[in-house]
Amino acid sequence: MTKTILMANAIITLADVDFKCPKCECPHSEDDWWSKYEKAKDHFFYMKCKGCKTKIGVTTDIKGDVVVWLKEEETNSL
Repeated sequence: MTKTILMANAIITLADVDFKCPKCECPHSEDDWWSKYEKAKDHFFYMKCKGCKTKIGVTTDIKGDVVVWLKEEETNSL
């Protein structure tokens, strides 16, 4: 969850960059995914959970918080 701090001449926004696997609740830190996110051309990427080895999708929302989903639950609605 994003936290915004208002100061006299600045606004500081702190984003939550750690997440848990939606399937097994295994924790992932910024070190686990950031380098892959930087290389992603589409602003999202897939990785395997280090706990259950399930393929998960990772991206960030407009506030900078991490959004994670299971690849197997995606639908091709286009």
